[in-house]
Amino acid sequence: MRFGGLLGAALAVTALTVTPVASASAPSFCGEIGGTWDGAYCHATVESERKATRDIKMALPDGLIDNPTIADYLRTLMNNWKTAAVNMAADSFAEEHFEVFNHGPTMTAVFHEVYSATWGTDAGTHPNAPVLNNAYRTFTFGDGRQLQLVDLLRPGTDIGAISSLGAEYIQQALDQAPPPHAANTYPFMLDRWTPDKVYSGGYKAWALTPDELILYLPDYPVGHDVPVDYTIGRMQWYMDGGVVQAHIPLAALSSVLRPEYGGAG
Repeated sequence: MRFGGLLGAALAVTALTVTPVASASAPSFCGEIGGTWDGAYCHATVESERKATRDIKMALPDGLIDNPTIADYLRTLMNNWKTAAVNMAADSFAEEHFEVFNHGPTMTAVFHEVYSATWGTDAGTHPNAPVLNNAYRTFTFGDGRQLQLVDLLRPGTDIGAISSLGAEYIQQALDQAPPPHAANTYPFMLDRWTPDKVYSGGYKAWALTPDELILYLPDYPVGHDVPVDYTIGRMQWYMDGGVVQAHIPLAALSSVLRPEYGGAG
């Protein structure tokens, strides 16, 4: 079953979209990556060899586009979307939105990518609407460097501890994830979403807020579970990026977090 159509995408966009704030460098950076700055977004339009048009809209985070890591991400994203548009047979669009969280001096930038692949193929539910895909890219900085999730944890602690201590909150997010389903049923079962399983995306997309750790699962669309169950009649589940968003209180993880990230002193 393919999940990640218009409803899921609309919910995700509503949750994460923020109005971008223009900075002095936004217009010049927009021009550098081949777009046109309209005062709020960087726009670009690409016409394919088949005369299909892709409309691209990117929000540029105020104060962060001077960060080499984030600037490289945005530059690569624009280039990839333009390159993909060249061979498209139908009109499409691609958008990027962002949100910023702070935990003391630590900052997380969450980028939400929404892009359409084709038109009129959404399983007959929305025959004239685009099939949407979502992805989440996150970057956390502290102590003058980019942090990985394991850097939040006490020495010798594996990120699997997050799925154990945060199990209650991850399962709540799984139960609430669209489409509507019975609680704790496949594939929305905790053991299919631990960091070593494909649906979790390896916990690569996450954000540190003042009082929570947010996990965006998976970070990028996943075609099917692994290993594939070839039982006759067994449904294969596609998972869109960020279809499960688990909000784990830092207090629940205090035994494994470093003190500067909400751990017990």
